[in-house]
Amino acid sequence: MANTNVDYYCAAFDADGKRIYSDICDFDPTKDKNADKVQVLKDKAQKAVSDAATIEIITAEDFCEYLNGKVRGSDGKPTEYIPPEPTAEEKAASKQASLDAEYTAAQQELGQSLLVANLNGDTDAAASIQGEFASLNTYYKEQSDAIAAELTAAAEGSDK
Repeated sequence: MANTNVDYYCAAFDADGKRIYSDICDFDPTKDKNADKVQVLKDKAQKAVSDAATIEIITAEDFCEYLNGKVRGSDGKPTEYIPPEPTAEEKAASKQASLDAEYTAAQQELGQSLLVANLNGDTDAAASIQGEFASLNTYYKEQSDAIAAELTAAAEGSDK
């Protein structure tokens, strides 16, 4: 019972098993004479967090595990949190952000190169850089369209 000086807590958990509320239980909830007190604690928790999926009395040992990042498992005991797989939308947003960053960096580099070529009066280099810039824009549009198509396909697949 490290990290606490009480034996029990009233805790509320969301649908993902994350602890969203807790309060000290300063009596022994296992004794029948305290059943009304247990209900009062649970009612207080329900009023504090109306979206709780589960409200229960937990031991101090379990409470400490929840404080250390564990979540309530399907068996009602603390378990390691395993983050959910990213959604298709999250994956697409990540790909698009990466593409945008790559595009912006390449665009800036080409802009600097074009500026130097123009300052030097090198029309051949400037024309070449302008061609690279057009290719970059084509590549960016194709990749953005591909990401959008993946997202659309994923959305249509989840509708079935």
